[in-house]
Amino acid sequence: MSIRPHIIGSHIYRVCSIPSTNTALLENTDHYEHGAVLVADRQTAGLGRRQRNWSSEKGGLYMSILLKHVDISRILLPFCLLSALAVVRTVEKHIPSELSIKWPNDVYAEDNKICGILPQSTACGDETHGVIGIGLNVNNPVKGLKELRQPAVSIKDISGAAADIKHILHTLITCLDRYYDGLREHGLANYLPELNNVLYRKGRTAILRTGEHEQKIIPLAFTEDAGLSCLRDNKKTRLYWGEI
Repeated sequence: MSIRPHIIGSHIYRVCSIPSTNTALLENTDHYEHGAVLVADRQTAGLGRRQRNWSSEKGGLYMSILLKHVDISRILLPFCLLSALAVVRTVEKHIPSELSIKWPNDVYAEDNKICGILPQSTACGDETHGVIGIGLNVNNPVKGLKELRQPAVSIKDISGAAADIKHILHTLITCLDRYYDGLREHGLANYLPELNNVLYRKGRTAILRTGEHEQKIIPLAFTEDAGLSCLRDNKKTRLYWGEI
């Protein structure tokens, strides 16, 4: 029986410090392979959604995945959700807290953010390349930091013991590669039951933020095109932009 070669993580690059792993891959796509993973001990200019600063001190896991010639709607955005699911499956082995995925792609431990995921893309002529950045709080102390927009927590904050970042990285990449292969073969639909089982605030009131506007919604389910089915103004609708 032949063994399928790894796509995600077939090449892994490590640096001590870098402004942003996402930026480094996007600005140098010719220098990296499809599926390459860039890992940094710390980032000096890490970014979250809407160009927000992302605290990236030593002790966390900061990595980006390069996807070349990628279809944004069919692969990049659905794989963001699966990347969040891979984080859930990896982290749940280390802490007792209930983990969930807050649309569009953050991972929460109870009501505290433990991981942020940021997709970005760039056009090169007729080609589009994408990256998915993952910032996971592992041993970096983030609980109670006042400058954070949302309450955050790390694996160490919850477990009380330092975790092996190399082991977490290996487990996460293995899971990411398996999900990527499944997504290419079968699409996102096969993963929806598993994803919807960990949807943050499913069936409960949440705040949808679109720019400066806020509105109450009730999340119901992820959709096969990486959107969110919800109740808004007592009407069922699908969301493709914003965050809860």
